[in-house]
Amino acid sequence: MIEVTAPGIVKLDYGPMQMTIGAQGGSGPLTEIAQQAASYAMSVLAELAAHQKIAASPQQAITVSEGLPEVLQRMIAAVKRAGDVTLTPMAAVAGTIADLTADWLLAQGATKAIVNNGGDIAVRLTGAQTSTVGIAPAIGLKPTHVLPLDIGRGIGGIATSGLGGRSFTKGIATAAVVAASTAAVADACATSLGNATYVEHPAVKLAWAEQIDPNTDIRGHRVVREVGLLPPAVVEAALMNGWTRAAELYKQGIIEGAAIFVQQQLVMIPEGFIVEIMETS
Repeated sequence: MIEVTAPGIVKLDYGPMQMTIGAQGGSGPLTEIAQQAASYAMSVLAELAAHQKIAASPQQAITVSEGLPEVLQRMIAAVKRAGDVTLTPMAAVAGTIADLTADWLLAQGATKAIVNNGGDIAVRLTGAQTSTVGIAPAIGLKPTHVLPLDIGRGIGGIATSGLGGRSFTKGIATAAVVAASTAAVADACATSLGNATYVEHPAVKLAWAEQIDPNTDIRGHRVVREVGLLPPAVVEAALMNGWTRAAELYKQGIIEGAAIFVQQQLVMIPEGFIVEIMETS
């Protein structure tokens, strides 16, 4: 279903995809083009569905990408860029479709495009355009921080992984937020960062991925099913695990920044990457 919610803003609910598309041009909101973009996103997902087996394969098993649709080629490239061999191309699916949709909007004349695909966001800004992304410490909570964006920051995508999300996680982060040049790379790296926050503790309950979802792309992997209250030292260890992985990606120039939340505690790289929302009376 495609629904216009405001001038230049469209909501798409199509199978596993819940997307919000915003498009602005030099003359104002581009509502009709945003609607067309929703139809385009649906066609991309349908194209990917025809290659679902490859998309869910371990990346090491995919030796040739030529002849595959662009969406799958981008997914494969993103997980390889993340440098985490445990990821399948599906780790970048939401971000990749967001990227393709945002790029399509720019090709149609949009000067500003924001595509939020279930929390994985592609941002395309031109000229002096700016945007601000709210950052919440966990699903269901209000944003506590913001990430201001302009063309000079080199950020084209923001993605979040963690407990309670649409996909499995192997770690205990309630939110592992990554900004990168594309939403596809941010998506893959957020998954990797979320996984890196694992710590062993009796309050951390694990399960085999296929026991929860027989159709999972990570059969044979243990995922976090539930996390109880953790002592401060365990939370700190999880945050440091995530920060260490984030620092590697940041120093290599793969990501533009990251923020990791574990039970309301936060670490980020670089310092000041996100800005706390100050309460006003």
